[in-house]
Amino acid sequence: MILSTHAIVGGAIASLVPSHPAAAAIAGFASHFAIDAIPHWDYPLRSISLGKGANNRGLSFSSATLTDFAIIGIDACAGLGLALWMFATAASIWTIAIGAFTAMLPDALQFVHTLYPRGLLHAVQRFHWWIHSKRALTGLFGVGSQLAFAGMIAALAKSFH
Repeated sequence: MILSTHAIVGGAIASLVPSHPAAAAIAGFASHFAIDAIPHWDYPLRSISLGKGANNRGLSFSSATLTDFAIIGIDACAGLGLALWMFATAASIWTIAIGAFTAMLPDALQFVHTLYPRGLLHAVQRFHWWIHSKRALTGLFGVGSQLAFAGMIAALAKSFH
């Protein structure tokens, strides 16, 4: 799943427990793995490697690397912004942000793991790779399925309020 989808799902879950930021963090983090098990589309990265056997220790600052980081940053900020816009109130803004952020965190940890493949990061990465769907959706169907999935989760969360 793209980061925006993870953030919206994490924000939706956090909106169900607005006064419990620790529960939102744990549930957001866990949601990442649950929805990564669903076949989905991921945008291609040209210079950054993720997943099994990835190694970014020799990463250089090329235009491809900067483009990858820009795409990832825009995706993450859009997801966080959408989660806050859809679910946050003045009283719950931090809980929603925590849920959205922790839902995206496992992908950031994948990158960190490529730099430091040890200990708990290694265990989390192995689990992430194991649970991640090996079936990829492509093209407009892949993109549309994520939009539909995020919309469905958002609507479900709103219906519980």
